[in-house]
Amino acid sequence: MAGLVNAARLPAVADVVGDTDRARPWLDDAALRQRAADALPAVVTRESWKYTPLGPFLESLAGAEAGRGQVEISGTDQAGVTATAFDDLSADQQSRLRQHLEGAMAPDRHAVADLALLRARNGWLVEIAAEIERPLDIHYPDAGMVPVVVLLHAHASVTLVEHLQTRAFLAQVTHIDIADGARLQHHRAALEADVGHYSLLNVRLAKHASYRLTQSATGGRRRRLETHVTLDGGGAEAELSGAYLVEDGQHLDQQLVIEHRHGHTRSHQKFHGIGAGKGRSVFNGRIHIHRHAPASDAQLSNRNLALHPEAEMNTKPELEIYTDDVRCAHGATVGRLSDDALFYLTARGIPEP
Repeated sequence: MAGLVNAARLPAVADVVGDTDRARPWLDDAALRQRAADALPAVVTRESWKYTPLGPFLESLAGAEAGRGQVEISGTDQAGVTATAFDDLSADQQSRLRQHLEGAMAPDRHAVADLALLRARNGWLVEIAAEIERPLDIHYPDAGMVPVVVLLHAHASVTLVEHLQTRAFLAQVTHIDIADGARLQHHRAALEADVGHYSLLNVRLAKHASYRLTQSATGGRRRRLETHVTLDGGGAEAELSGAYLVEDGQHLDQQLVIEHRHGHTRSHQKFHGIGAGKGRSVFNGRIHIHRHAPASDAQLSNRNLALHPEAEMNTKPELEIYTDDVRCAHGATVGRLSDDALFYLTARGIPEP
């Protein structure tokens, strides 16, 4: 078990989140504190943080400026789009948001996201109720933590673009709920190299909903990107693709979970990575086919190219299947440029470096 998190050395939840300085009707502080306290020492947490030290992330979270910065959202002038700060929601909206934040995440997998919510002082609720022509652009603050919840109503559609320009530790928590027949195109990039960064992207799809994600990332001082997609209705489909680059002294940990909770659902994942220096890359892709999800179609491919002799590239595709009637495939590769490929390129005038 060498390299796993030692729970005894982790800071307590209270040390990370501090005392609640004011009431937040949109969040059940006590429930989230307990959920995080239960999850931090759990086996699932220890395994998923095997290659990334959890303690430094918690210390960065505890020291981050909780109330710093505001999310800026453009494109909200279009009909069918509303964007409201959590503190400005009606009592009924805050109650619904509270239920959503409590029940949206897997309780044993995203303890850091729970802690980030507890540290946050406000957030944004974005609702899409029509087919939106222009993209919505979300610009995050350069440090701190501001959660964003995006709700697509039935048969709505939109393109969502997330922008980061971080200068210090940022905890980015994004929840997306896609209702019946709705469609979302999602683009996100995390390219700042010399920062600490934690992100959870949590997506739930209802029946016949569609989700398309493209994600680009570089390694950071320490960067952890968690993606959790739940196919919760028949006919739902998700396609995730991404590219990443890790250079000297950088660290990138990507954890992807796709859950097929309903039959006749489809998910395809394709992620390509490059190790261009003496850094560490971690990719863990897990597909979970639940018992009552027959005729699920799930594909996962992760290919990595090591361009440096000391590049560390860890990849682990997983399949967990509880029904027979499925179509699943997963694979991962780590390799370098072959001598033949190098000769081909240099023979055509490309310098070997």
